[in-house]
Amino acid sequence: MNHIRKAAPWALPATLTAIAVVWAVAAIGDTLTAQAQPGFAYSVAVLYDAVWLYALAQETAHRRQGSSARLPKVIGWTFLPLTVAVLTVHGLLAGDVLAAVVGALIPVLAKVTLVMAIDRDRTRISARAQAAIDRTRAATRDRIAVTRAVAAARADETKAAADIVKAAREAEADAVTVTHDAYQAYAGVIEQHPLPEAVEDLPGLISDGELEALLAGGVPDGIPALGTGVSDPSGTPSGTGGGTPSLEASKEANHQAVALLAAQIYAVDPPPSKRKFREVMRAAMNARRLTGSWDTIDALYDREKALAEPAAGEES
Repeated sequence: MNHIRKAAPWALPATLTAIAVVWAVAAIGDTLTAQAQPGFAYSVAVLYDAVWLYALAQETAHRRQGSSARLPKVIGWTFLPLTVAVLTVHGLLAGDVLAAVVGALIPVLAKVTLVMAIDRDRTRISARAQAAIDRTRAATRDRIAVTRAVAAARADETKAAADIVKAAREAEADAVTVTHDAYQAYAGVIEQHPLPEAVEDLPGLISDGELEALLAGGVPDGIPALGTGVSDPSGTPSGTGGGTPSLEASKEANHQAVALLAAQIYAVDPPPSKRKFREVMRAAMNARRLTGSWDTIDALYDREKALAEPAAGEES
């Protein structure tokens, strides 16, 4: 009984609305068939009435919960005169004035009875209660917005961290590749230009063992790492404290670096001329902050040329 009692006020508005919708679909579709295909014309009529019904349903729902129904109201009251005009024109075109008047009154009656049913059934609350509801809704929307912003920030942070880790891994892989390529290049230089274990005529030439130690990241015997040895008053490096290498050790390291650079520059095919060798050697030494006289550079060129000539004779 309670369900029937609650549904009774909605019977008349529902019936009138259904009649108005059917009549509007027929009138709009019949009117548009003069300019378009019947299928398209009636589909437009159905869409028109669907929008009108949706606005009525939204207005009913908003009024029941006491919230603002401004947009559904505007749509509903805008579609009402349009529907009345369409039904009136359709009746007049058909030559039936009575049909035009009745057709125009049906949507008006449906709208009026629907508004009365909504006003009777809607939740009645005070202005203060409505303001409290609005504040609660606003606070809820703010919390949802903040939560979404925090989630988006965390997602961006996670993505940025993943990008950083990926970039670091790629940099490490590139560094390993470059180191491997450098080791292979120097290994080729060593194979083409083997050096004796002890060379007294030219200072700074290094042995294969010392070159392997440098490529492996170590320091050859007799050359302390920068900042790991201290010099006693006699100039001899000692211990592993926090001093600086002696002057002799620094000069020896510079000579060995220059000799290694000379072997690398000369190991091209074909070998460079002496003038080209001097230009490239001096530019490379300046870029690496190495020191050496022109006599040393010429002596290194002569040494590399003398080492290469026996190898060329053996190959021929």
